[in-house]
Amino acid sequence: MKKKDFFEKQSALTAAKTQIYKHYIEGYLPKLLMTYGTCLIADLFCGAGKNGEKNGSPLILINKLNYILSSPQLQKKTDLKVYVLFNDIDESNIKNLRKEIKSIKYDEKVIHIIIKNKEYEVILKELTRKPEKLEIPKFFFLDPFKYSRVKMGDLKKLMSLSNAEILLFIPIFHSYRFSKKEFNDTHKTRIFIEEYTTKGVADYKNIHNFVLSVREKFLQEISIPYVRPILLDGGSQKNALFLLTKHQKAMLLMNKVAFKLTDEGSRVKVKKQSLDMLFQINEVSSFYSKFRQNLEDALRKSDMTNSELIEFTIQNCFLPKHVKKELTELYKLGKIKITDSDNIEISDIRKWNIADKITKKVIFKWIKS
Repeated sequence: MKKKDFFEKQSALTAAKTQIYKHYIEGYLPKLLMTYGTCLIADLFCGAGKNGEKNGSPLILINKLNYILSSPQLQKKTDLKVYVLFNDIDESNIKNLRKEIKSIKYDEKVIHIIIKNKEYEVILKELTRKPEKLEIPKFFFLDPFKYSRVKMGDLKKLMSLSNAEILLFIPIFHSYRFSKKEFNDTHKTRIFIEEYTTKGVADYKNIHNFVLSVREKFLQEISIPYVRPILLDGGSQKNALFLLTKHQKAMLLMNKVAFKLTDEGSRVKVKKQSLDMLFQINEVSSFYSKFRQNLEDALRKSDMTNSELIEFTIQNCFLPKHVKKELTELYKLGKIKITDSDNIEISDIRKWNIADKITKKVIFKWIKS
């Protein structure tokens, strides 16, 4: 798709991407502002503000901020400050964005918007030059028109800043089908795959397998505990969003967003929407099966507390209710024993305290045969 055509209409994949972005920030920003009272949100490839008649990420953000800041809880807080940075190298995009923003009313005493028309690499240097001045929480949305623009080193620099999170969009619809025989060593797709995956150029079973390889690469290279991919599957086109974060609550929130937009149960089923399909059924089945197997392997290896199980589950892109379901099945099969800190057995599932918030310690033990 040509860049001109991209901004003249909103594709199904773009609609799904902006929907995930909207759901995440509406859950992320209220908690962040209640805790810190301030944050920086930087959209470094912001575009024109709209895709055809539909709002793009800049307008979605401002409208969501207006709604969030109107809440009674935040209205009570004084000295709220939200710093917003929009950047795009295309001058016509910035010109249109300025026009769109002027048509929106917002509290300029609280929301401070800076719009720049610079190369991404220049903005990156400005953001990371003096990290000691960026102690406030930061959320970077990276949605490059060409995935080759964002390097692994860029992500490392941004994540080295305090309280930083990244939501990265990667158009990967043909990357996982890349063949060693087709292109030489200087081809951009080859360079991207070698830099962004653990396996490099390989025969990937499916797109989900490719996405997991990208996730593992982020975990290894950036040394962060949480990377949450969401696969956007439009049939012939396949893209992905990746949340990179150091915070369990942020990862849990994105897990909830993913399951909100897909069917769930013993496996995540395809949810057909007017917008898109986020997962393919065979890929998601293996996704859940791998989680189940990893859980059993972890329990066989050593006893785990409920806190450790929640951490394990969130890191593996699932929710507390999923691990509770699997633990219940294992308990019914007589494969695990549950006790309190005094080694007194707990048979009542309601007292296992498997939830978002842990209030007491419970220990889960594999019963050796």
